[in-house]
Amino acid sequence: MVRRSTQNLVFQIARWAARIWSAMMAIVAILMAVAPDPYLVRPVPMSDWIELGFYWLAILGLLVAWRWELAGAGIALAGIVGHTLAFRVANGTWFVQTLPIIALGAPAVVLLTCWAISHRLRAARTRE
Repeated sequence: MVRRSTQNLVFQIARWAARIWSAMMAIVAILMAVAPDPYLVRPVPMSDWIELGFYWLAILGLLVAWRWELAGAGIALAGIVGHTLAFRVANGTWFVQTLPIIALGAPAVVLLTCWAISHRLRAARTRE
């Protein structure tokens, strides 16, 4: 049987790993926004702006999850799903690049799992 202190340590490590990952994703997104593509010779289509808006929604959700894990993770996952659906509508195919989806979705899933565990532990403490 695993001791409670070990469980709490693993739980806290997972929570902070997801928070650090989300902060790094926000920094990368800000750097990409500040330093746009210098070789862009045509205007960016509206469909691309909509897709990027969903990515920013996902980044915002990851940052909100620092304070409110359930709401932030939900916003981040909604942004990922919104981007995928917007890409499908605009291009007629599914978004096949899984790296951005995993990079944004993994910390959201971990934060959502952390919320569920902490919610369950809080409920168990109130029953005692």
